Amino acid sequence: MAKDINITIENKLVLEKRDMNVYHHFSRSAHMISHDSSITLPLRPAFEDDYVHISVVSGPGHLENKSVLNLPSWVDFEFSAVGNVTVIHSGDRTVLKIPPGPPVWQLKMTRSSTTIPQAEDRVTIGDDRLEFR
Repeated sequence: MAKDINITIENKLVLEKRDMNVYHHFSRSAHMISHDSSITLPLRPAFEDDYVHISVVSGPGHLENKSVLNLPSWVDFEFSAVGNVTVIHSGDRTVLKIPPGPPVWQLKMTRSSTTIPQAEDRVTIGDDRLEFR
């Protein structure tokens, strides 16, 4: 059995102040994390039927700022969104830039069965105007 990796999901949507839904399939648990908050979940390999699903909570109006998702490069993911999304892979991170608009994007993350060199990592979702790593 492969070792779990603790993945921390950080909601850095401080300008937009939107909540995020985070669903962890292995534990069958759903969480809502508010802006400037985080949650840490153990992520098992995909062959153990585990994944984390993240989406922004709908609110009044569209998101006014570009959003940025900063992911570890070892994460396998499916991403769906409306609009032109920019994907940047650099070093050990993958960055998705989402244009302003309706909060309708969704991210499903899994982990392959390959060995990951660390026991923990993070996913950060934030406003493009703020600098974060």
